[in-house]
Amino acid sequence: MQPYKISQVDNLYYRFTSKAGTVYLCYFISYGFLFDKFPDLASDIFAFNIDVEKGAAKEQPLDIAIAATVAEIIKKFLASKENAALYICDSTDHKEHIRKRKFDAWFQKHDDGTIIKIDHKAIIEQAIIFNSLLIHKDNPLKNRFIAAFSELNDDSNSK
Repeated sequence: MQPYKISQVDNLYYRFTSKAGTVYLCYFISYGFLFDKFPDLASDIFAFNIDVEKGAAKEQPLDIAIAATVAEIIKKFLASKENAALYICDSTDHKEHIRKRKFDAWFQKHDDGTIIKIDHKAIIEQAIIFNSLLIHKDNPLKNRFIAAFSELNDDSNSK
């Protein structure tokens, strides 16, 4: 399945429109504040987000090109082999399990071996937060990112 045409709004923001006319905004925001104990990594860690900018995702029929497009955006962002991205399943509406299953399925379907995905769950104020680290397999700081990510999750679970 071919991804939709992606418009790069700026170096951290991407937009695409589905067949049903829903406009999606995919973006990366700095999450260096989480890695303040790891100053060598802080400037290169970002959170990945997907928002519906126009239309309603719930009303859209199953569209496998959305997953292909999201995968393409993530691969493009991580192709520099410097950045790493976190995907955090929002739990405010108690649908974090659904988000995790969907993202896991998308990743598995579009996994070409270039991106490593490390899954964790953190428990923060009795809420389970599913999160994943996404990093290019050739990132020279890959092992350092993975260790820091694991440590941060372990720290949150021990509180």
